[in-house]
Amino acid sequence: MSENIEILPLEIVTRTFPTRPAALPDVRDFVRRHLTDRQITDDDVRVLGERVAGVLLAGAGAAGAIQVSLRIFPDSAEVDVLFVPLERKKPPPTVPAPDPPPSQTFAAWLTDRLRADGLTIEAAARRLDVSTKTISRWMSGTTEPRLRDLYRIRDSFGEPPFH
Repeated sequence: MSENIEILPLEIVTRTFPTRPAALPDVRDFVRRHLTDRQITDDDVRVLGERVAGVLLAGAGAAGAIQVSLRIFPDSAEVDVLFVPLERKKPPPTVPAPDPPPSQTFAAWLTDRLRADGLTIEAAARRLDVSTKTISRWMSGTTEPRLRDLYRIRDSFGEPPFH
């Protein structure tokens, strides 16, 4: 049994358009531009416009687009107009925040910094241009430094903990 097989050149062109009525002229231009060598009647264009409008209406309000595909044969063409829903992206898996490091008070931090630098209360007071009584109060937690003092503390000893 012999079969006659005919092999025809085929061109496939696809473009996606937003699901808005304003896309209709762009769809028509797309089809006309790719089928200029083919016989397209005004009636064919009208029918295509109706089909595209139908798909647009069906997809109105939904998240998606329309996809127009042309299969162009030597003496004819086929047009598919499909609604393509957008894939909803899954939210990234939530990763629990790491436990915060154990909090340290300013008083404990300053005491540790003075020890690490080998400074006495008097030396720290001179460096920061405050009284020894002020340094003592900061180290005991009785008071905390003012903003202007925090700048000098940061410049001398690094970033203090904030609570």
